[in-house]
Amino acid sequence: MRASTDAIRMTPPNGSANQLDGQFFVEPEQPSKPLPPQPVRVSHAGNGHGVQSLRMYTEEQVADMLQVSLSQLRKWRMKKNGGKQLGPPFRKIGRLVRYPESALLAYINSE
Repeated sequence: MRASTDAIRMTPPNGSANQLDGQFFVEPEQPSKPLPPQPVRVSHAGNGHGVQSLRMYTEEQVADMLQVSLSQLRKWRMKKNGGKQLGPPFRKIGRLVRYPESALLAYINSE
């Protein structure tokens, strides 16, 4: 069974033309800039510890915040100076590297 050519709409490889072999098509929407992740707050009812933030930042976000290169951030993570970790504290989640918000703020405020 052959599909009707009226039902098929194709985008040209370069995405610049609005007409393809006499058929019009709709330009694909450009992805908008993704919104930054929002902090997640976990309330601990009744234990007196208040609210804890679970916000974790990526390497790219932290490098941008600290205004250092991604390479420099990775070097800090790999190098220890006298048993003390250089750079902000991080966590590994599987193969992902994440920087907890609370530890990052403590690192920034201690410098």
